[in-house]
Amino acid sequence: MAWPRGRIFLGVTPTAAQRCMLLGLAALLASCATPFQRPPAEKFRLDIVDNADARRFEITLSSLDTRAMCVSAENWPNDIGGFAVSQESTYLQVDAQALAPSSSFSSVYCPGGCGEHRIAPSATLRRTINYATFGDAATIAASPSKVLHFVATPYYCR
Repeated sequence: MAWPRGRIFLGVTPTAAQRCMLLGLAALLASCATPFQRPPAEKFRLDIVDNADARRFEITLSSLDTRAMCVSAENWPNDIGGFAVSQESTYLQVDAQALAPSSSFSSVYCPGGCGEHRIAPSATLRRTINYATFGDAATIAASPSKVLHFVATPYYCR
């Protein structure tokens, strides 16, 4: 069965005012939905160095681009070597065990975002993630087999 032409609102033909209102609503929603533009993988480099003596991982995110990049504060380690918000994609593989990082909050909502770290063109952002974020630091330091799984998702700053 074919739909009758021009009948889209419960069998009623929309008026010109309704059409304008629908188009205006669509334009408003489209203006609010501005996704972040992410740089291609060859425009940045993430390095993770295991510093067992200091019982931490040293994280560097380097821009290889001519545009400024940002990374959201909730997805980047904090000043004390941990995370303020739980990280689903971050974990530490120690031997055959996957350890999730501890955090202060399981989720956070910040109207307008929780802030961001800006990386100037060709600059580097540095932070550390302490072993204690994942459990007993001494046990983790003693393990010869450990791999940190951490994903950085930079975007071009607005």
